[in-house]
Amino acid sequence: MNHAKHPSAGNPRVSLTGYATASAWAHFGFEYADWFDSRRGRALFLPMHYGCRALRPIAPAAGAFSESLYWRHRWFSAWAEAQAPNLAIEIGAGLSTRGIAHARKHPDMHWVDYDLADMVAARRARLAKHDVPGNYTLEVGDLLGPGLGGALRTSADARVIAMTEGVTDYLDHAEKRRAWRAIAELLARLGGGRYLLEVHPRERIDTFGMPGRLLFDALRRISGRDLREQLCANTDEAIAMLEDCGFTRVRVLPEDELVDAAHAPAPAHRAFVLIEACIQPGPDVARRERAR
Repeated sequence: MNHAKHPSAGNPRVSLTGYATASAWAHFGFEYADWFDSRRGRALFLPMHYGCRALRPIAPAAGAFSESLYWRHRWFSAWAEAQAPNLAIEIGAGLSTRGIAHARKHPDMHWVDYDLADMVAARRARLAKHDVPGNYTLEVGDLLGPGLGGALRTSADARVIAMTEGVTDYLDHAEKRRAWRAIAELLARLGGGRYLLEVHPRERIDTFGMPGRLLFDALRRISGRDLREQLCANTDEAIAMLEDCGFTRVRVLPEDELVDAAHAPAPAHRAFVLIEACIQPGPDVARRERAR
């Protein structure tokens, strides 16, 4: 959701990481990402980016952090493109322009971005200067609040996807379960669909050694929360939690599928894995899918 436990002045629910990732995506050249680039974001991202480059020869895993921001965002976009959805829902979209780019490219579908009220206000202030496609919608929505996506409607045979990038690993385990149940219930109400998220298993973070521990110490000071303890121990734990929250099929996207999606080799070091979780459609929708 790109929000902090201790709000920053001026825009209470928009965290510094929200500005930093927006400038990262602009730096890497994602479509329309410059709309949300800012001096604040560049001041946060660029020292980290060049610091990571300097670290790579001596600490390759930690030095790949800013590179991982690029690949994560690219893979989420490539996955959405491959699904050919009629309805796409990004929850906690932050300052991403992925939905705008996808909606403009595919005018026959509908993309909805949800985030907390102050993030939506920050986005709308910037978007007022730009031409936004009519099949793109920006709405206030809280992943941990009641009624997420309650107004959404779609046809019985629509292909529906949902995604959260850089969101659920900021939640503790109880919050994760609430969030994942909310997404599972939303997809079930819409007739079924697929959900993409990333998970940073602790067992991967631990391979980073001292640089990883220093990063989490810094994040704890900023957020007031022990983010490392909020992570799943491994992918098996994450998959079991997602299944317990109502998803009927959950899998880690395999490396060869990620390579094909991005048309380029995967980064040598990354702390996250992508997980796809499905809500199977009801029998009427399933019959239509088999007939395609």
